[in-house]
Amino acid sequence: MLRLVLSICLLAFLAACSSSMRPIGRMPKNDELPTGTQGVKRKVGNPYKVAGVWYYPEEQPQYDEVGYASWYGKDFHGKKTANGEIYNMNSLTAAHKTLPLPTFVKVTNLENGRTIILRVNDRGPFVKGRIIDISRRGAQLLGFDKQGVTKVRVQAVDDNGRVPNPPPTQTAKSQKGEHFIQVGAYSQRENAEIQVRKLLGNGHKANVERMASNGRTLWRVRLGPFLERLMAEEMLDRVVADGFYEARIFSETTR
Repeated sequence: MLRLVLSICLLAFLAACSSSMRPIGRMPKNDELPTGTQGVKRKVGNPYKVAGVWYYPEEQPQYDEVGYASWYGKDFHGKKTANGEIYNMNSLTAAHKTLPLPTFVKVTNLENGRTIILRVNDRGPFVKGRIIDISRRGAQLLGFDKQGVTKVRVQAVDDNGRVPNPPPTQTAKSQKGEHFIQVGAYSQRENAEIQVRKLLGNGHKANVERMASNGRTLWRVRLGPFLERLMAEEMLDRVVADGFYEARIFSETTR
């Protein structure tokens, strides 16, 4: 009887060890933006030290920073991320040094205007000057996988990909004015009209405006004006998502 009890205890112990060794989260599918719990609890995380530098994770709902992004791939593929999820280099995730895990962020490649939403579920990059490390697939969609590093804007967003309202110190008045989304400027009006038709085919109404630049006549394609910068940013996200990667916001603000 004693031998039977010991055998049962041993089997229970081994089962518990086996369970603790299994990955906590699941590996997301290719091209997936993971949502929900993924089998792990959300956490801010404790202060930690890497290469002599201390990092202090905290809630940052208004996070908005410009810096450089890099990407990481097969060396980490299939391994645990910092919060216990499983890294798939072909899904839409990222690593950040201090944002809570997970946090959704909007990343804009400032060199080509492309924008995507990513789930931050890992820590890094620990290279001076870099603010985010992106999955290989994310880098491909942002158009910098071959060059390796690019300048980006990273903004915290909610689960629906929306940037939160600005903090109270940024009054509505300071955000008002005339904001335009310029898709391009062309030397031939015909080319501008073609672009307008393409935009209309995607549900975006744009205008052609004549302008002079360095003694030349250009025809620029614009959407707007928008009275709020936030409205222009939301429209820019939709325009870029429809493939107009050169679109930019031009503002004439009033304070």
